[in-house]
Amino acid sequence: MGCQRLAKWSLAVAFAAASTVAAAQESSQKLFESGNYGAVVERAASGAPEDIYLAAMAQLKAGNADGANNELRRLQEQGDEAWKNVGVSGAAMVAHNDAEAVAAGRRAAEAGGDNPYAHYQLGIAAAGANDFDTAAGALERATQLKPDFAYAHYYAGQVYQKQRNVAKASEHYPYFLQLAPDSPDRTAIQAIMRSLRG
Repeated sequence: MGCQRLAKWSLAVAFAAASTVAAAQESSQKLFESGNYGAVVERAASGAPEDIYLAAMAQLKAGNADGANNELRRLQEQGDEAWKNVGVSGAAMVAHNDAEAVAAGRRAAEAGGDNPYAHYQLGIAAAGANDFDTAAGALERATQLKPDFAYAHYYAGQVYQKQRNVAKASEHYPYFLQLAPDSPDRTAIQAIMRSLRG
């Protein structure tokens, strides 16, 4: 009887350890897409620009503008010109300075070339400024550079829906649903998809 208990306890410990290792190996992007915002912020301590940026976005999703600004300031201290401008654009967006958010987003995209997050930032900044043509182009580029980034598809769908381009919105929303099955935004997008079909 004691051996059986010990075996069950050992199995439980091994399962818990494996779960912890799996969570540690999950990318900041996947944590963000599943709504695990606290883990995204913790991961940003590593100092990788992608992790810092996603931590800022996680702070915004959690309603913590001060936390987002702290992460965006850290990003501005990075040596790369593209990431610096991503941080400037994000901070301007938080401050509701649409013109500077878009201008810095453009600088980030120009300096970043193939950095999908620079194009993503330009896209969400332009969407916030109601410049849907710029937003659509930038978000489309972000999805080309990083097809597995669910939120690039999410915002591309949103922008195309604002432009009344149902075909393009209907192209991006299913990618979002497929890539982010645990997203807190999943139910809303499923409802939008039903309305687009109706």
